[in-house]
Amino acid sequence: MTDFTPQTDSRCAQRITINRSATLKTSDTDTPVPAKLLNISKCGAGILCNHNLMIGEIITLNFSLPSYDSDNDLSISSKIACFSKVQKQYLIGIEFAQLNTHEELVIKSFTSYHERF
Repeated sequence: MTDFTPQTDSRCAQRITINRSATLKTSDTDTPVPAKLLNISKCGAGILCNHNLMIGEIITLNFSLPSYDSDNDLSISSKIACFSKVQKQYLIGIEFAQLNTHEELVIKSFTSYHERF
């Protein structure tokens, strides 16, 4: 008989699925790298891009989240937590560094609204 130990999810909060354009800036790129924001929570996000990154690398993720009357532009310092290659792209999990009050409120408002569904 095999001992089965369930894997724990290292995320600190439930992620909300989203499909938004984003860009990321790394220390080794002069121009922003296009990316796709796949999901988001108050402590991190999932992105898809063509740029190979390293676990632990610090990036700046730029994206916008819709609100009831406009889009809110965000630029968040983040750390690469995990990644895997998917065909010719990379699926990347990031952890947000310390969010300022505005960033925290925008993300909380967006995720709270969508958690209802």
